[in-house]
Amino acid sequence: MALGHPVGVRAKVDTRPARTFWWDREPVAESDVLRAVIFDADSALADDGRDTPRSGLVDSVMSLFCSGIWVGVVSRRRRESVETLVRHTVGDGLVETIVTVDDLADISRGRDREAELYRLALWELGITPRDALAVTGSRCGLRTATAAGLPALEIRAGYDAPEPLLAAGFRRAHRRRRMNHLAA
Repeated sequence: MALGHPVGVRAKVDTRPARTFWWDREPVAESDVLRAVIFDADSALADDGRDTPRSGLVDSVMSLFCSGIWVGVVSRRRRESVETLVRHTVGDGLVETIVTVDDLADISRGRDREAELYRLALWELGITPRDALAVTGSRCGLRTATAAGLPALEIRAGYDAPEPLLAAGFRRAHRRRRMNHLAA
C-alpha cells in the first residue's frame, strides 16, 4: 500500500466541484443573440382569420430557418386547427414547436394562461425569454408576450412593407426591444 489515502477514499482536496445545471452556468450579462422567433398564430400568421399567409410571411420564416433561428408558434386555439393553419401559411418542416391551448389543460383562463403558451414554447426550445422575440398582430398579443417576459414585435399589415422583414430585421428588432426592456 502506498503512502497517502486508503484505496477508494478521496482526500478533501481531491473532490470534484458540485455539478451545476445549465442555467447556473449562464453568464449574468444580458445576451442579444436571437435564437428563436415565436409567432402568435391567432394574429400574426394569416390575414383576417383565413388560411392565406400575411404578405411576406413565407419569406420571413424561410429567412429565419436558413439563418438557424428557430421558429415557434403559439395559439389560444385547438391543436388540430393550428397545425392546419401553419401547414397552409408557412409550410411543413419549418416550425420547431407549436404550443396550443391543448397543452395547458391544468391552467385557468385569462392572460396568465396565454402568457403560459409562450413560457411553454420557450421551455420546449430550451431557451430563456432574452433569447427569443415574440411576433404578434395585436395589442393584446403584445401585452401577453410582454407578460411572459418576451420582447415583442407587433406586425399590423404584412412582413414585406416597406421592406421585407428578414432574419437581420428580426435581429435588429430583438436588440431594440431588449434595450427598451432593460431601460424600463
